[in-house]
Amino acid sequence: KMIKNAFRYVHTEVLGEKFLNDTGNKYLLIGQSPFKGKVDELGETILPEGVKVRLQIMEDNSEPVINKQTGETKENNALEVFEVTVVGVSYPLPFNKGTMVSLEKFLPENSYYIDYNFILRFAGIHAYKTEK
Repeated sequence: KMIKNAFRYVHTEVLGEKFLNDTGNKYLLIGQSPFKGKVDELGETILPEGVKVRLQIMEDNSEPVINKQTGETKENNALEVFEVTVVGVSYPLPFNKGTMVSLEKFLPENSYYIDYNFILRFAGIHAYKTEK
């Protein structure tokens, strides 16, 4: 017999720093909306309010993934769009749509991978700086 609600006992670790490295931590800001934060039953703040941002990945330097059946290389994440919550910042962010941004202060204890979806949380975002 199966254990009911087994998901309660599983923790999938999100490798946020590896994701930032693979994607060059360089993203195109597509949109932003307020995040109201999360509070527990006693009114204690679990996650402070912040901003949800939609970002487009500009590059993907990760190891190629090979399809085992066909031997073909699978597409990487370049140009894919994803959403991130940046906590502890005020909405709206001081960036316009189309600004290149970088994320900082990954929050692994508040980031998850559930039902093939990432919930990625960070405590900082800034305009992308080109390295001299």
